[in-house]
Amino acid sequence: MQERTIQLSDDLARLVDDYLQEHPGENLSTLVQDILEIKVVRKDLSKLLELSGIVSEETSDRVNS
Repeated sequence: MQERTIQLSDDLARLVDDYLQEHPGENLSTLVQDILEIKVVRKDLSKLLELSGIVSEETSDRVNS
């Protein structure tokens, strides 16, 4: 596993802190990983499905929106 450093605006950092206080089972690492799964992995998956012919480009565009 790799370690990364990110910078957040003060407003976003407060929102993240509030979210994590409301969800004690989560931490910053799991939150970021979950979000990246949605933004990065799903987009890659839709491209794979498009290439395989399972999903049309039009459907893929709706999934990525």
